[in-house]
Amino acid sequence: MLTSNGSEGSSAIASRPLTVRSALTNDPLALRGVDGRSMVARRYRDVAIALADDLGGQDKLSEPSKILIKQAAAMTVQVEGLQSKIVSGEDVDIEQLTRLSNVLGRTLQRLGLKRAASKSTKLTVPEYLAQRDARRAQG
Repeated sequence: MLTSNGSEGSSAIASRPLTVRSALTNDPLALRGVDGRSMVARRYRDVAIALADDLGGQDKLSEPSKILIKQAAAMTVQVEGLQSKIVSGEDVDIEQLTRLSNVLGRTLQRLGLKRAASKSTKLTVPEYLAQRDARRAQG
C-alpha cells in the first residue's frame, strides 16, 4: 500500500524479515549488482549518505527522495570524474559536463537542497543599516 508521500508504508516493510526483503530495501542507497569496494563506489556511497543526512537521515526519507539521492550521487561521481580529467590535462566533452552539472543542480533542487549562502554577504537589517550609517558618516 502506498502512503501519501508515494512510498510503501515503512511499518509494512519493517515488519517483514530481512531475508524476505529485497537487498535494495535493506540498504536503499545501494545499487543492484555493484561491488561497493571500488573507489568510485565508495565515493558514490559517501555522497549518497551525506545527502541523506542533509535531509534528516535515511530512515526519514520517502522512496522518491531515495531515488533522487541515488541519481544525484551517481551524477556527482560522473561530474567529479570529468573534472579530474580536466585537471589532469585530458580532453573532455564540455557539453556533457555542462549537461550533467545542470541536471545535478536540478536534482538537488528537487530534493530541497540549496546552496548555502555566504555569511559574509548576508547581513541582517540592523547590520546593513549600521554599515550604511558608518559609510555616510565617513563622507
